[in-house]
Amino acid sequence: MLTVSSRMKFTSHRAPLLICIVVPALLAALSGCSMVQPVRVLQKGASAITTSIGGALVPESSPTGVVPYATAGYAYGVSEDVTLHGSAHLLLAAFGVAGVDLGARMRLMPESGAIPELTFGAQIIGFGGIARSAPVRLYPNLTLNASWSVGESSLIYAGSHATLQLSPSTVMASPFAGYQFPVSDAVRLQVEAIWQAANVDTRKGVFEGQSSIAGTGSFGIFIGGMIAL
Repeated sequence: MLTVSSRMKFTSHRAPLLICIVVPALLAALSGCSMVQPVRVLQKGASAITTSIGGALVPESSPTGVVPYATAGYAYGVSEDVTLHGSAHLLLAAFGVAGVDLGARMRLMPESGAIPELTFGAQIIGFGGIARSAPVRLYPNLTLNASWSVGESSLIYAGSHATLQLSPSTVMASPFAGYQFPVSDAVRLQVEAIWQAANVDTRKGVFEGQSSIAGTGSFGIFIGGMIAL
């Protein structure tokens, strides 16, 4: 996962290094790491498996052309306006780092004609060592998105994440836009483009500005899925 540089290699015994140095750097380029979150809340009592895969576009540093990042999780509608969700950050485990996030989505305003549905999200993203002692790092993340219906069952949407790095204190803004569509009665997919950490200078460091826009942030593409249970 996550080719930080063509000159840097990781092994599992470096979990403390990953959490103290690499994870904050990755958050600067992959803020809001579960990335493709539910666009709208689920119906009360409904549940779904969620997945996402994608990453920052770094054609010079990765044979896949992206910094791969994958999550898998679960969402449950506790009411008509609130959905709880959580995800495991899968690829970090290969380097001895556990990554999880827990949060909730709330419908602020339903769609009405040309007025979009507004959805607010709050979550905590956490990282810690699996096999060795390492400090746990927490990143509060807030999300606000607007979504519009397209046809009977598709959506277009746009919004932004605001991810807080506690030490040193930094708020990373990540605007995004995407399209969600059904592939069957139970499965929905969404494709999302995101300018991660758009207010952070990324010309130097982790990805050496390869996916920066005007010298800041990191442009990424993610594909997400939701399987109704």
